[in-house]
Amino acid sequence: MKSVLKGVFAAVLLLALIFGVKVVYAREAGGGGVAASGTAAAPVQSWKGPDTELLADYGLEPFETTLPVLFIDTKGQRITKENKIWCEVSVLDADPSGAARSVMEPPDSQEAATIKLRGASSYYRFDKQQYRLKFYEEEGTGRAKDVAFLGMGRNSEWVLNGPFLDKTLLRNRLVYGIGREMFEWAPDTRFVEVFVDGAYEGVYLAVEPVSNGASRLRLSEFGLLSGETSYIVKRDRSETEVDPLNVYGKRAGKTNNDLFMEYPSAKKLTDSQRAWIEKDISAFEEALFGDDFADPDIGYAKYIDVDEFADYFILNEAVMNHDAGNLSTYPYKELGGKLRIAIWDYNNCFDNFQWDAEDFDKFYLYDDGWYARLLQDRAFVDRIVERYTVWREGVLSPEEMFDRIDSYTEELGDAVERNYAVWGYSFQTEMLAGEERNPTSYGDAILQLRTAINKRFAFLDEHITDLYANCIN
Repeated sequence: MKSVLKGVFAAVLLLALIFGVKVVYAREAGGGGVAASGTAAAPVQSWKGPDTELLADYGLEPFETTLPVLFIDTKGQRITKENKIWCEVSVLDADPSGAARSVMEPPDSQEAATIKLRGASSYYRFDKQQYRLKFYEEEGTGRAKDVAFLGMGRNSEWVLNGPFLDKTLLRNRLVYGIGREMFEWAPDTRFVEVFVDGAYEGVYLAVEPVSNGASRLRLSEFGLLSGETSYIVKRDRSETEVDPLNVYGKRAGKTNNDLFMEYPSAKKLTDSQRAWIEKDISAFEEALFGDDFADPDIGYAKYIDVDEFADYFILNEAVMNHDAGNLSTYPYKELGGKLRIAIWDYNNCFDNFQWDAEDFDKFYLYDDGWYARLLQDRAFVDRIVERYTVWREGVLSPEEMFDRIDSYTEELGDAVERNYAVWGYSFQTEMLAGEERNPTSYGDAILQLRTAINKRFAFLDEHITDLYANCIN
């Protein structure tokens, strides 16, 4: 057997040399260290610390915290959405024992990074900004640096989500935590307190964006001469990006919004790869919307991971994600594998949708292009009903969900009060349509979330089998 394996390995290596593909032999498992650098370097000596006068303006003094702290120094530059700027990111790690540390202590690590604003509706409507970070070996170079940011798996790219509409501060943390139990991959997260140029900006959630890498989706980093490749695409509003993919679902009017390339990146994507991706997605959509869509051999099941698509439906319906499938949706595929979907963006979940009060007694993915068709197949609904029952006895049980909320609230501790020393005016602002939906305190926000969870599962537990009414076979 060993000789056979050696022969196979030699053949693969020979093909790699002949065709010039990049074979990835091993992938880093992630983790390792809590500092941004992932090292045990000496404390930072030069850094932009808290502006004590600005803290005083919010009624705060230099404080101690059990959360990690980020100090972002832009050297006086303005952060914009259009262009990245260079900055220094210094990290004061959380004490492993749980002891509080002063924000006046020297940070434990410092890295060169670029920063820009991010977000769609949050960018235009909310005062608390969202950030995208990318770490580099040194300022001014193009050499990205993978770091074990806040103890998460090593990568160069990160998101700082600033909860503003979500007064609990933890909806994204809650759903991503559940997702990490349900899916092959879902974003890892950490609560962190943030200073930008000395100004305290409150509680943020550091999040792994949907991307490739050793600690992320772990997709193959090579392709074939035919153009066949692993890929990540994003479904979003048509005006969000340029150059959407030309796929069957869009041409035939079967799907909403557009698909855009995420991986391979625009700089690395070849014409043959783009053509192959468009052909691959179109083949799935033609099978899905074709007459034989329910055939297990030639229908949609040939192209997608059915269990993962069912679980994506279950989680997004459970949390009342209004955008699921149509916005901020990330289908991805490994080379030679089947299509999956990564979860993303839960600021609006559990009746926190800003424009309208959500109906607890309805299904949300009925109108989604792919799912509208999938839900017409009895076998797919069978899978949803079966897996819903399993998840409700585990990670989606009320006991486990409420335990998570209690744990995250305890983790935040006094940081909640500090956050609302800056953003507390938002409790007096009607941010959600319908005055009664706007919490007036943090305790009220947590109660509303717990109530929404109970109301939503009361409906799903009784009506999940109603999905069969839409089946055509």
